[in-house]
Amino acid sequence: MLVCHANRPVSGDVLAQAAWPSAAPSPSTFRWHLHRLRATVGDRLVRRGDGHMLRVADDELDALRFTRWVQRAAAEPAERALALLDQALALWRGAPYSGLDDLEDIRVEAAALQETRLGAIEARAKALMSLGRFAECASDMATAVAGQPLRESFVELWLRALAAAGRPAEALRLYGRTRAKLVDELGVEPSGPLRRLHEELLRHEPAPRLLPPDVYAFTGRTQELGVLDRLLHGPADVAVISGVGGVGKSGLALRWAHRSRDHFPDGQLYADLGQHTAADVLPRFLAVLGVILVPEDHDARIALYRQVLAERRMLIVLDNASGSVDVEPLLPGAAGCVTVVTGRSRFERLVTACGASLIQLDVLPPADAALLLSRIARIEPGHAVPLVELCARLPLALRVAGARLVTRPGWTPETLAARLTEERRLDELRAGELDVRASLEAGYQELPDAERVLFERLGLLPVPTFTAWMAAALLMVPVSTGGDLLERLAERQLLQPEGLDIAGQERYRFHDLIRLLARERAGTGPAQDSVRDRFLSCLLALVKDACEGEYAGGFRLLDSGAPHWRPRGRVLPDEPMRWMAAELETLLAGIHHAAELGHAAMCWDLALAGVRLFEIHGQFVDWEQTSRLALRVCRDHDESRGAGAMLASLSAVEGFQYRREKSLALAEEALPLLDESSVKALTLANLSAAELRLGDAESALAHLTQAVSIAARLGDTLSEAILLARLALLQGGDPRPMLDKAMKLAAGNTRVSSLIAMSDLLASVRAGRHAYAETLSIRILDDVRRYGDRVMEREALCLRADSLIALERPAEAAACLRRAHELAVIQNVPLEVRRITAVLETRCLPTAESPARHAPRM
Repeated sequence: MLVCHANRPVSGDVLAQAAWPSAAPSPSTFRWHLHRLRATVGDRLVRRGDGHMLRVADDELDALRFTRWVQRAAAEPAERALALLDQALALWRGAPYSGLDDLEDIRVEAAALQETRLGAIEARAKALMSLGRFAECASDMATAVAGQPLRESFVELWLRALAAAGRPAEALRLYGRTRAKLVDELGVEPSGPLRRLHEELLRHEPAPRLLPPDVYAFTGRTQELGVLDRLLHGPADVAVISGVGGVGKSGLALRWAHRSRDHFPDGQLYADLGQHTAADVLPRFLAVLGVILVPEDHDARIALYRQVLAERRMLIVLDNASGSVDVEPLLPGAAGCVTVVTGRSRFERLVTACGASLIQLDVLPPADAALLLSRIARIEPGHAVPLVELCARLPLALRVAGARLVTRPGWTPETLAARLTEERRLDELRAGELDVRASLEAGYQELPDAERVLFERLGLLPVPTFTAWMAAALLMVPVSTGGDLLERLAERQLLQPEGLDIAGQERYRFHDLIRLLARERAGTGPAQDSVRDRFLSCLLALVKDACEGEYAGGFRLLDSGAPHWRPRGRVLPDEPMRWMAAELETLLAGIHHAAELGHAAMCWDLALAGVRLFEIHGQFVDWEQTSRLALRVCRDHDESRGAGAMLASLSAVEGFQYRREKSLALAEEALPLLDESSVKALTLANLSAAELRLGDAESALAHLTQAVSIAARLGDTLSEAILLARLALLQGGDPRPMLDKAMKLAAGNTRVSSLIAMSDLLASVRAGRHAYAETLSIRILDDVRRYGDRVMEREALCLRADSLIALERPAEAAACLRRAHELAVIQNVPLEVRRITAVLETRCLPTAESPARHAPRM
C-alpha cells in the first residue's frame, strides 16, 4: 500500500484495513509492525499528519521509472523513443502487484500501469514502422494481439506492418479473423480506421508515406502547433508557415505532420520546392497515388492530380516554397485534404484567395531556446543560457552550436561563447552541412539590384530599426521609393515589420544574425563612409526641421556647419516632436556614431537638437550622456564653439535636476565660449536660476535681464517670452504686465504659451489665489498631456496640489502628488522624489519655492 502511494501520505486506517481486512489490529500491534517495517526501510518511512508515507526517488521505483521513460519517449524522434520504450518495457515481469489485486487502491493502480504498458507497446510499434523495421514490428504485434485480440489499434498496426513487409495476403486473412471475433463476441463491426485500412489492402495500394523523418529534439512552438491543429477540424485546409531562414519552418511542419498522421488515413505527400519545381513534383505525386499513365500536358496533370485527391483524406507538405505561384499547382481542388506550405514568402495570395492560415514564425523564447540547445548539446539548460542570445535564439544557430559542443571534446559552453562574441560569428555558426550563413544568404542571393544595395547599406547603419526616409538617404531616392524597397525586403524575410510607430511611420528591423550578414556584404571603404555621412546629414536636417516646425523659428539653435541632406518627399508629420519621439533611438545612435567617426560638428549639432526632445519627456539620463559624449569629442577636436554649446546643455540638465552648484559652474564655463545667441540667453537664465537658489538674488536679476535683452535683439520671440515670464517672477511687484507681454509674444505656440501659464500658476500660488490657480492648472495639464511634456506635467501637478491643500481638498492633492512622484521617479530626479514624498506623508502645504524651482528651457 505504501509503495502504491509512494511519496504520498496514507492514513493509518487505510493501512490497517489493507493488512487486516477481517478485524482491525490493536494500536500496539499496528505500531509494532510499523516499527519492524521501519527497521527494514529506514528513514524512508515517515509520519505525515495522521498518516505514513514511503519516500522514494524517481529512479528507485520501477513504476515511476517506467512512467517517466514512456512520457519522455512521446517527445522524442523514433530512434530515441524506441530506446526509451525498450528500457521501460524491460522492467515488466508479469502482472503488477500480483496477488494483491483484492485491494481496491492497488487494483486501480495495477490497471493504470497495464494500460500505460499497452500504450507503450503501441508507441514502440509506431516507432519501428517509422524506422522501416516492418518485419520486426509485425512479429512484435503478433505477440501483442495474442494477448489483446480485441484491441483494434494493435490489430491495425499488425495489418500495416504485414502489408509494408510485403505480406498483404496475411494481412487480409488477419482482418477477416478479427472481424469475425468482433462480431461473434461483441456484436460490432470493425472501427472506421480498420475498415479503411482493409479497403487499402484490397486495392493493393498502400497509402503513400513520403514524409522525411521527424525533427530531433523539437522544442516549444505550442501555440503554432495549436494553430495547425485547427486545420483538422476547422474550415481552413491550407496553412502557410513563413519566416526567416533557419527559424524552424520545416521542423514545425514536419513535427505537426508526424504528430497528426493518423488523421490522414490515405497518406502524406511531401515535396521540397527549394530543390524541385511543381512541374517536377507532379509526376512523382501522381505515380505514388497509383496513376499509371501520367499525361504529358502540365494542366492535364494538375487536373488529374486534383481528381485523384478528391475522394481522399491526405496531408500535403510543400516545403521551402518561394511564393504562392510555385505552390498553386500542387493544391488539392476539394475539401478533405490539408496542405501545409513553408517558405520565406508571406504567401499573400494563398492567404487571400485560399483563406490560408498564416503562421509568422519568429525566433524561440529564451527558455525554449535554452532547452533546445541543452537537448542537442546534452548539457543542463542553465549552462546553455549564455549561448542563447549569441545564437539570436534562431533554431538553426542553436542546433549548430549544440552540434559543435557535442563533436568537439573539451569544449565547454564558455569556450563556444567566447568564439561567438568575435566578429566572425557567422563563421563559427557552421557545422558540417549545417550553415547559418548559407541559410540566411539564400534570400539575399535572389535579390534584385536595388534591394540588394539597400540590404547591404542598411548593414552600415547603427540604428535598431529602419524607416522609409533612411532608405531614401542610403540610396538617394524619394521617400516613397525607399518605403517600397523596405517592404520588398520584408516580403523576402530579410527584414521584419515592426508596425507603425507613433509618428505613423512603418518600421522594420533586422534579425540579429541577418544584420551581421548585411554588415559583411556592405564591406568598408570610402563609398561606405559617404553613405554613413549622408545618413547622418539627413538625420541632422530632419531633426532641425522638426525643431523649426515645432517652435516656428523660436529657440534658434546654433549651426555647427555640418552638412544637411534632405530626401525628396514628406517625412515630418503635422506634430514634428511626435516624429522626434519616434526617432529617439535613431537620434541616440546617430550621436554615438558621429562620435565614433570623429565628426565633432555633427555630433554636437545632433546632441543640441535632441535637447528639445529630452527636456519635454524628462529623459535627463539620455540628455546628460549625449551632451557629455559630444563635449568630449569637441574637446578632442578643438571644437570650442561646440564645447560651449554642450557645456550650456549640461548646465540646463543639471538645473532641471536641482543640482544648482553644478549648473552654475557649467554655465560660467560655457558663457565665454558662446557668441550672442539664443543658447547664450538661455545659459544666462540657467546661471540666474542657480544664483537665485544659492542666495545671490542681485546677480540672478542682472543675468536674467541680460538674457532677455539678448533674446530681444536676436528677434527670438519665443525665448524672449519665456525669459520675460521668468523675470516677472524675479523682479518683484505685480508680475501681471510682464506676463501679459510674454503671453502675446508666445501667441500661436501652444508649448511656449503653456510655459508662460506655468509662471502665472506659480505666481498665483505664491499670492494665495488658489481658486484661480486650481482652475488654471487644469487647463495647463490638459495642454501638456496632449503634446506629451512630462516635465511640465510634473511641475503643474505639484503646484495644483499646493492649491488643493490650501483649498482643503487633500484627497485630490494626494492623487496629483502620487502621479508627480511617479513622473519624478521615471525622470530620475531624486531631490524632487524626496520632496514630493515628504508632502504626501505630512499632507501639509509646502513653502512655495522661489521661481528658480522651474528651470528655464534650454
